[in-house]
Amino acid sequence: MSYEGYVQYLCKVGHYIEQDCYMDDLTICPVCKKEIVWHNDVDITNGSYEGDERIDGHIELKIKKQQKCKHCKTNLETRYVIPEKTK
Repeated sequence: MSYEGYVQYLCKVGHYIEQDCYMDDLTICPVCKKEIVWHNDVDITNGSYEGDERIDGHIELKIKKQQKCKHCKTNLETRYVIPEKTK
């Protein structure tokens, strides 16, 4: 059986990047070139949900700051709160 999944990343200013688990680990943010300070592996091998419960390990992040276009309200940039490390 093969492993399927992706990795959630946050850089030190809170930019969110998500990429396939088989790609090289990110160490630098592709948006701002700052250091990646948080990551989380999400395992979707057996699906993401069991009933209504999420079972894949995905972490829902809290928005810290969002910048929108003054004219069309399109989202230009979102920064997230970096979760505290858990043991």
